[in-house]
Amino acid sequence: MKFWTIIRFELAYQLRQGATWIYLGLALLFPLFFSAIGNPSDSSVFLNAPSFLIFVTVFTSVLWLLTAGAIAGHAAARDVHTRMHALTYTAPVHKAAYLGGRFAAAFLLNALLHLAIPLSFYASFTLRSVDPALLGPFRPEAVLTTYGYLSLPLAFIGTAWQFSAAVLERNAIVAYIASILLFPVAFPIMGTLAGKLSGNWELVKLIDPLGITLIGGLDTWTSYEKNNRLLELEGSFLWNRLIWLSLAVGALAVAYLRFQFVHAVSSPWWSRIRFRKNGPSPLAVPVNTREGAALLVPPLTPSFGLATGLRQTAAIAGSSFRMIAKSRGGLLIVGLLTAQMILFAVEYLEFRGGPQYPTVMNLLGMLTAPLRDSQTPLLIIPVLIVFYAGELVWRERDWGMHSLSDTAPVSEWSLLLGKFCGLAGIVLVWLGFLLLAGLLIPLSMGYQQLQPGVLLQALFGFQLVEYLLFALLALVVHVLVNQKYLGHGAMLLIYLVLVFPAKIGLEHKLLIYASDPGWSYTDMRGFDPHLGPWLWFKGYWLAWALLLAVGGRLLWMRSATPSLRMRLQLARQRLSRFTLAVAAVALGGIGLTGGYIYYNTNVLNAYTTAAERTERNARYELQYGRYKHLPQPLLRAVSLQLDLHPSQRKADVQATYLLVNESGQAIDTLHLATAEGVITSDLHLDRPFTPLLEDRVLGHNLYRLERPLQPGDSLRLSFRVQYQAQGFSHSGIRASVIQNGSYLINYEWLPGIGYQPQRELRDNGQRQQYGLGPWSMPSLYDSTRTWQIMPGQELIDFEAVVSTEEGQLAVGPGQLLRHWTEGGRPLLSLCYQRAHPQYLLLFLRSLCYP
Repeated sequence: MKFWTIIRFELAYQLRQGATWIYLGLALLFPLFFSAIGNPSDSSVFLNAPSFLIFVTVFTSVLWLLTAGAIAGHAAARDVHTRMHALTYTAPVHKAAYLGGRFAAAFLLNALLHLAIPLSFYASFTLRSVDPALLGPFRPEAVLTTYGYLSLPLAFIGTAWQFSAAVLERNAIVAYIASILLFPVAFPIMGTLAGKLSGNWELVKLIDPLGITLIGGLDTWTSYEKNNRLLELEGSFLWNRLIWLSLAVGALAVAYLRFQFVHAVSSPWWSRIRFRKNGPSPLAVPVNTREGAALLVPPLTPSFGLATGLRQTAAIAGSSFRMIAKSRGGLLIVGLLTAQMILFAVEYLEFRGGPQYPTVMNLLGMLTAPLRDSQTPLLIIPVLIVFYAGELVWRERDWGMHSLSDTAPVSEWSLLLGKFCGLAGIVLVWLGFLLLAGLLIPLSMGYQQLQPGVLLQALFGFQLVEYLLFALLALVVHVLVNQKYLGHGAMLLIYLVLVFPAKIGLEHKLLIYASDPGWSYTDMRGFDPHLGPWLWFKGYWLAWALLLAVGGRLLWMRSATPSLRMRLQLARQRLSRFTLAVAAVALGGIGLTGGYIYYNTNVLNAYTTAAERTERNARYELQYGRYKHLPQPLLRAVSLQLDLHPSQRKADVQATYLLVNESGQAIDTLHLATAEGVITSDLHLDRPFTPLLEDRVLGHNLYRLERPLQPGDSLRLSFRVQYQAQGFSHSGIRASVIQNGSYLINYEWLPGIGYQPQRELRDNGQRQQYGLGPWSMPSLYDSTRTWQIMPGQELIDFEAVVSTEEGQLAVGPGQLLRHWTEGGRPLLSLCYQRAHPQYLLLFLRSLCYP
């Protein structure tokens, strides 16, 4: 009876908490978000196919695991946290009923949260008014199998681990740490280690509690299977469920055996194994207790100037840093991630199935990642930042100390900046772990060129700014939301928006927080030419971060929780001259940097949205698709002269094509497709012609030959291509012509012959919107298409003369015929002899070799 009483009590208590309903809202919202942004990669698969339900369920379950630990954690440790255990532990209740009732209630709530996933998934298509042609029939068995085989076992496994960890440590926060530590970090390490040592990568499927390996398996399904096949409990997936359910039961058994209705008199296990210094107790200081003795109190002169504020900020930063460091969760998780990188560096450095040297350029690809990258293990760091930002903002209120701390003579600036600096200190430690990995990986693989200076610049320059911007945003959001778990959910939603901004209509980097055009490093050119645009964008977002800090300071909570109206009134009272000056500086920085960025990205360079590019491709096919199978001459020889001016970021190409009619019928119209971003002019043919169409928007031109090109006949086409870079575009500086490392690739600059099928839309959903038929790959058994020579696949003869600036060396494919200097510019002549023709892939470079 007491077991059921505890279940009813716990359910009633949890349902009265706002956090529970927040988790339900997130469980309903995340599937809506994923179903809107994560369309199946195969356009022939229905949007509501069982395979896509599995995909959405897995990723929503990951977010549940990272956010909903409070349900099991509070059920396990709430009495200790509220100091009620002195009463509840003396109640006549057996620990089986006490623990079992609380666990059962937490599991039931989490099971109901998981049930919201398929309900929200299918409801999303009605709410978004999706075209019925893109949807298949509703299949209740898909919901039952996905929920019964995937969601419900995970709810039990996750709740068991979270509950057991919180019971053993008597701390609800440990439930979060257990979730982050066990699944996103320990699972990849254990799975990869087991597969590598045994050589049997099927073991990874046994160690995957979330079903992430199921996502990889979906790629092997055919379109028919994705639309019709249900999740089956068999093979390695069956053993996976049995193993993890057994481990979950084992964790509950350990928690049950070790739990006692006694006050905690021993410190946690990590404290018992560490060395402790025995210092004198403060109570050991002798005190004169003689009656009538005078107590001398030194005179105090209160000071609230800048120096005091800085000391208070430093003290708060140190305290915040120590709190996070002593929790050990974040340090342990990032430490395990670092160990994983070191142990499996060979796998991380593979490229297209082949190994790579651990050069600093390759290492930076695994040690750094922008916030928007969802395919990196480093995404655990933003998740930790969100978690610890909430812990810092709510630290005093969680322990009931806010009534004292909020009345202390400490400014809101010191409170906000101190907690931010403490969080920044932990981020520095995490980056130090990654730096250690960057030094140990090459040494473990016998590579001696470490280049620690480059690693320091990348990690404590580019990557640090990325994380600090996100950390300040997380702190301010927790201040504004003023509800801890709602703040966690809001930040995870914001993080998803940062990862998938285009799915909700945000594309310009001036609108996506902390975004930038990206950066890269090569041994030849270092961080150039991306450093300039990166600095402008980060300066812009640092100004926004400063404005966010002003908002966080004005709305910082003290003591009681007033209404929004009272908070706004209090914010007006806090508007000091200094705060107004900081806000003015921030707004000025936003206007200055934002205006300069807009001038470069939208005025000096063309900015197009994804919808505009999609429409352009659709218009190209609609207008010129009828010429797709029209016979056109094949390119058989290319002769060009390339003049590069890296210091001026411009280039000039004079080229001649030799075109041969190998179609077997006369050709009276030549179709020429010009490249985007360059100016193609001075077009000449060796026979009379008449321009029929010159479409400079879609890059397609038609020229009627007054004397048709007969089978076996040839003609020469001469033209000029000019390139001049200005400022930087939305995607950064185009690296075609830069100070060191200029290059020319023929398909980026030179015109193509005939209709260009690579410009077609391939997503059948988009094609349907524009009235285009379905797109499909050519069948392997269709010899008329698989053996057809497409534009750009011809074998050609090639010759080129390349000139560049003094101090640079031009290189390219073919045999070097001559190298000379003319007018202070080095030139070289290259050719491919007719006995050794090459495919039409020309790659010419100009570099400053050391």
